[in-house]
Amino acid sequence: MTDVIVRAFEATLQVRGGGDGRTLEGPLLPWGVEARVLDRGRLVVETFERGALHDVDPARVPLTATHPRDAGTLPIGVTLSIDERADAAWGSWRVSATTLGDEVLALARDGVPLGLSVGFIEVPGGSRWLSRDRVVRTRAQLDHVAVVRVGAYAGAEVVGVRGAGGGPAVGVPLATLAHRWR
Repeated sequence: MTDVIVRAFEATLQVRGGGDGRTLEGPLLPWGVEARVLDRGRLVVETFERGALHDVDPARVPLTATHPRDAGTLPIGVTLSIDERADAAWGSWRVSATTLGDEVLALARDGVPLGLSVGFIEVPGGSRWLSRDRVVRTRAQLDHVAVVRVGAYAGAEVVGVRGAGGGPAVGVPLATLAHRWR
Protein backbone atom coordinates (compact mmCIF):
# COMPACT_ATOMS: atom_id res chain seq x y z
CA MET A 1 0.00 0.00 0.00
CA THR A 2 1.22 3.52 -0.82
CA ASP A 3 1.86 5.83 2.14
CA VAL A 4 -0.64 8.65 2.53
CA ILE A 5 0.98 11.88 3.74
CA VAL A 6 -1.18 14.32 5.71
CA ARG A 7 -0.94 18.12 6.00
CA ALA A 8 -3.31 20.35 7.98
CA PHE A 9 -4.28 24.00 7.55
CA GLU A 10 -5.80 26.52 9.97
CA ALA A 11 -9.32 27.69 9.23
CA THR A 12 -11.75 30.50 9.91
CA LEU A 13 -15.44 30.67 9.05
CA GLN A 14 -17.23 32.86 6.53
CA VAL A 15 -20.97 32.45 6.07
CA ARG A 16 -22.37 32.77 2.57
CA GLY A 17 -25.79 32.44 1.05
CA GLY A 18 -26.98 29.79 -1.39
CA GLY A 19 -27.14 26.02 -1.06
CA ASP A 20 -28.84 23.96 1.60
CA GLY A 21 -26.56 24.52 4.59
CA ARG A 22 -24.61 21.27 4.13
CA THR A 23 -21.79 22.54 1.91
CA LEU A 24 -18.44 23.70 3.29
CA GLU A 25 -16.10 25.74 1.14
CA GLY A 26 -12.72 27.37 1.35
CA PRO A 27 -9.05 27.36 0.34
CA LEU A 28 -7.69 23.85 0.74
CA LEU A 29 -4.04 24.23 -0.14
CA PRO A 30 -2.25 27.61 -0.30
CA TRP A 31 0.46 28.01 -2.94
CA GLY A 32 3.96 28.93 -1.83
CA VAL A 33 3.18 28.98 1.91
CA GLU A 34 5.93 27.38 3.97
CA ALA A 35 5.14 24.90 6.72
CA ARG A 36 7.39 22.86 8.99
CA VAL A 37 6.18 19.27 8.66
CA LEU A 38 7.38 15.76 9.34
CA ASP A 39 8.47 13.88 6.23
CA ARG A 40 9.56 10.29 6.81
CA GLY A 41 10.41 11.08 10.43
CA ARG A 42 12.41 14.27 9.87
CA LEU A 43 11.39 17.93 10.10
CA VAL A 44 11.36 19.72 6.72
CA VAL A 45 10.03 22.96 5.26
CA GLU A 46 7.43 22.17 2.61
CA THR A 47 5.54 24.27 0.07
CA PHE A 48 3.07 23.40 -2.66
CA GLU A 49 3.34 24.90 -6.11
CA ARG A 50 0.34 26.09 -8.10
CA GLY A 51 -0.79 23.19 -10.29
CA ALA A 52 0.16 20.46 -7.80
CA LEU A 53 -3.45 19.21 -7.76
CA HIS A 54 -4.17 19.86 -11.44
CA ASP A 55 -5.23 16.31 -12.34
CA VAL A 56 -7.33 15.62 -9.23
CA ASP A 57 -10.79 14.13 -9.81
CA PRO A 58 -12.95 15.69 -7.03
CA ALA A 59 -15.43 12.80 -7.16
CA ARG A 60 -12.68 10.47 -5.88
CA VAL A 61 -11.71 12.61 -2.85
CA PRO A 62 -13.78 11.92 0.29
CA LEU A 63 -14.23 14.42 3.13
CA THR A 64 -13.40 12.93 6.52
CA ALA A 65 -13.71 14.22 10.10
CA THR A 66 -10.32 12.73 11.00
CA HIS A 67 -7.48 11.31 8.96
CA PRO A 68 -8.35 7.68 8.13
CA ARG A 69 -6.27 5.21 10.10
CA ASP A 70 -7.42 2.28 7.96
CA ALA A 71 -9.90 1.32 5.25
CA GLY A 72 -12.66 1.08 7.86
CA THR A 73 -12.79 4.85 8.52
CA LEU A 74 -15.94 6.18 6.89
CA PRO A 75 -16.08 9.58 5.19
CA ILE A 76 -18.51 12.32 6.22
CA GLY A 77 -18.99 13.72 2.74
CA VAL A 78 -17.79 14.21 -0.82
CA THR A 79 -15.71 16.77 -2.64
CA LEU A 80 -17.83 18.75 -5.09
CA SER A 81 -15.10 20.85 -6.65
CA ILE A 82 -11.43 21.77 -6.53
CA ASP A 83 -10.50 24.96 -8.34
CA GLU A 84 -6.97 26.23 -8.75
CA ARG A 85 -7.00 29.97 -8.06
CA ALA A 86 -4.09 32.40 -7.87
CA ASP A 87 -3.69 32.03 -4.10
CA ALA A 88 -4.67 28.43 -3.42
CA ALA A 89 -6.58 25.34 -4.47
CA TRP A 90 -10.15 26.07 -3.34
CA GLY A 91 -12.70 23.38 -2.68
CA SER A 92 -16.30 22.72 -1.75
CA TRP A 93 -17.55 19.67 0.12
CA ARG A 94 -21.03 18.25 0.61
CA VAL A 95 -21.37 17.05 4.21
CA SER A 96 -23.57 13.98 4.58
CA ALA A 97 -26.36 13.77 7.18
CA THR A 98 -24.46 11.49 9.55
CA THR A 99 -23.84 11.97 13.26
CA LEU A 100 -20.24 13.04 12.72
CA GLY A 101 -21.12 15.15 9.66
CA ASP A 102 -23.80 16.98 11.65
CA GLU A 103 -21.26 17.63 14.44
CA VAL A 104 -18.78 19.17 11.99
CA LEU A 105 -21.51 21.39 10.50
CA ALA A 106 -22.63 22.50 13.98
CA LEU A 107 -19.06 23.55 14.81
CA ALA A 108 -18.73 25.46 11.53
CA ARG A 109 -22.10 27.20 12.05
CA ASP A 110 -21.05 28.19 15.58
CA GLY A 111 -17.96 29.89 14.16
CA VAL A 112 -15.48 27.44 15.70
CA PRO A 113 -12.14 27.80 13.86
CA LEU A 114 -11.66 24.67 11.78
CA GLY A 115 -8.69 23.52 9.80
CA LEU A 116 -8.51 21.59 6.57
CA SER A 117 -5.94 18.87 6.16
CA VAL A 118 -4.95 17.11 2.97
CA GLY A 119 -3.99 13.49 2.75
CA PHE A 120 -1.92 12.98 -0.39
CA ILE A 121 0.28 10.42 -2.08
CA GLU A 122 3.58 11.44 -3.63
CA VAL A 123 3.78 10.86 -7.36
CA PRO A 124 7.00 10.18 -9.29
CA GLY A 125 8.70 13.47 -10.14
CA GLY A 126 6.22 15.45 -8.02
CA SER A 127 8.66 16.57 -5.31
CA ARG A 128 11.57 18.95 -5.91
CA TRP A 129 14.09 18.87 -3.05
CA LEU A 130 15.90 22.21 -2.76
CA SER A 131 18.09 20.95 0.09
CA ARG A 132 18.05 18.17 2.67
CA ASP A 133 15.30 19.94 4.62
CA ARG A 134 13.35 21.94 1.99
CA VAL A 135 10.88 20.49 -0.53
CA VAL A 136 8.48 21.92 -3.10
CA ARG A 137 5.54 19.71 -4.06
CA THR A 138 4.83 20.19 -7.76
CA ARG A 139 2.34 17.32 -8.15
CA ALA A 140 0.45 15.16 -5.67
CA GLN A 141 -2.38 12.64 -5.77
CA LEU A 142 -5.05 13.86 -3.34
CA ASP A 143 -6.34 10.95 -1.24
CA HIS A 144 -8.74 12.72 1.15
CA VAL A 145 -9.53 16.01 2.88
CA ALA A 146 -10.03 16.05 6.66
CA VAL A 147 -11.57 18.69 8.90
CA VAL A 148 -9.21 19.30 11.82
CA ARG A 149 -8.79 21.67 14.77
CA VAL A 150 -5.29 23.07 14.11
CA GLY A 151 -3.47 23.08 10.81
CA ALA A 152 0.14 23.06 9.65
CA TYR A 153 -0.33 25.69 6.93
CA ALA A 154 -1.75 29.21 7.25
CA GLY A 155 -4.43 30.09 4.72
CA ALA A 156 -6.36 26.88 4.11
CA GLU A 157 -9.68 27.27 5.82
CA VAL A 158 -13.38 26.63 5.93
CA VAL A 159 -14.65 30.03 4.80
CA GLY A 160 -18.28 29.24 4.23
CA VAL A 161 -21.31 27.13 4.90
CA ARG A 162 -23.83 27.59 2.11
CA GLY A 163 -27.27 28.27 3.56
CA ALA A 164 -30.69 27.33 2.24
CA GLY A 165 -32.68 29.96 0.35
CA GLY A 166 -29.70 32.20 -0.31
CA GLY A 167 -29.48 33.42 3.29
CA PRO A 168 -26.82 32.81 5.90
CA ALA A 169 -26.71 29.29 7.30
CA VAL A 170 -25.81 30.53 10.77
CA GLY A 171 -26.26 33.61 12.92
CA VAL A 172 -22.72 35.00 12.98
CA PRO A 173 -22.62 38.74 13.82
CA LEU A 174 -22.03 40.93 10.75
CA ALA A 175 -18.99 42.57 12.38
CA THR A 176 -17.39 39.15 12.71
CA LEU A 177 -18.13 38.37 9.07
CA ALA A 178 -16.74 41.69 7.88
CA HIS A 179 -13.54 41.12 9.86
CA ARG A 180 -13.11 37.61 8.48
CA TRP A 181 -13.78 38.63 4.86
CA ARG A 182 -10.76 40.94 4.82
